[in-house]
Amino acid sequence: MTNKINNLDTPVRQIVALGGGMFSMEPGNGLLDKYLLNLVPKDRPKICFLGTASNDGMEYRNMFYNFFEKQQCEPSHLALTDPPRDIEAFIMEKDIIHVGGGNTKLIMDTWKKFGVDKIMRRAWDAGIILSGMSAGAICWFDDGITNPSKGKLTRLPCLGLLNGSFCPHYDDRAELKDAFRKLILEGTIEEGYGAEDGAAIHFVGTEPVRVITSRPGVTAYKVTKIRNKISEAPMPATYIGKNSDIEDTSGEKEQMEVLNSVISFVEKINDQDVEGLAELMSDDHVFTDSSGIVVRGKKEMINAWSNYFKWFPDYEIIVKNTLLTNDSVGIFGIAKGTFGTDNSSDNDKFEIPAAWRAKVKSNLIAEWQVFADNEVVRDIIKGNGAKEMIKEKIKVLNSLS
Repeated sequence: MTNKINNLDTPVRQIVALGGGMFSMEPGNGLLDKYLLNLVPKDRPKICFLGTASNDGMEYRNMFYNFFEKQQCEPSHLALTDPPRDIEAFIMEKDIIHVGGGNTKLIMDTWKKFGVDKIMRRAWDAGIILSGMSAGAICWFDDGITNPSKGKLTRLPCLGLLNGSFCPHYDDRAELKDAFRKLILEGTIEEGYGAEDGAAIHFVGTEPVRVITSRPGVTAYKVTKIRNKISEAPMPATYIGKNSDIEDTSGEKEQMEVLNSVISFVEKINDQDVEGLAELMSDDHVFTDSSGIVVRGKKEMINAWSNYFKWFPDYEIIVKNTLLTNDSVGIFGIAKGTFGTDNSSDNDKFEIPAAWRAKVKSNLIAEWQVFADNEVVRDIIKGNGAKEMIKEKIKVLNSLS
């Protein structure tokens, strides 16, 4: 089952990595559980639980069913202690795969034995939403940590769908957190993320676009090494509860449709897919550049994007974070590209901090506004425009000689 956005055939790769929470740790809450379900644009999404990390224990599985059988979904489980005849077919017809906590090494060893590690990559590429808590979140990253012997924590290679490393229970497990920081500091594992209990990082592609929480006051951290010291930068987090932690979150589904529409639009930009962009634009689409110049109408913007991609055929938006409010999304990240000529040099490249604001109407992009210091880009266009004019004149002279 492909997770399609706006009825387009392009799958969106998504992973939701939880520090701790959901049905096993917060059985009376349900906010993160429902957040997962609301990511799927259908009435009864198929969600499958893997308890590999706890050796497919019945108690953990029962907690899963106790919650999800009461929701608008079709819950199932995959036990590799008693696998179906065709594991890949079983996984690939799901909408969401959720992996429980426990022993990350047991996940990796068991999945490799049954070929599930390769199936999970295919599921991700196909748009099936992957999620997991604790060990079930660590497994999606490059690096985890494990105990090869008592009292010693070291690197555990994982699936590598997401870059870097991940540490769950960041507010609760001092030994785990200290080992995580130490291993990053000494270069044993890559820099990564620490997520507190009740916090989840939502990745689209390989970039974290949102941190959501089931409790007020918790968050996730970007953990990096700077000048031989560990830096922990809190990531902006959105508490998705309202008056109580068990309040219905059906409004989240509409919010996710808004976010998914914008992420899909960014992906079409990065693919230089003008036809795809046209399908995602409203007829009264309004574009505003960083200088305040406004272009109105889908037809006009199709021409504008076509010309821009001729100038910068590798133009790319790198999403670092998002801010979602009602029908609008703020995107914060990097814009980069190269002026496309036969003799492009480093002087023709740019990579600048930038932000964008998108307004969504009926799952279509009604407004797209750019915020960036584009002086370097204008200089590149101006300089190369002059070069191209000179080249054309030389061609004309040569044809006459």
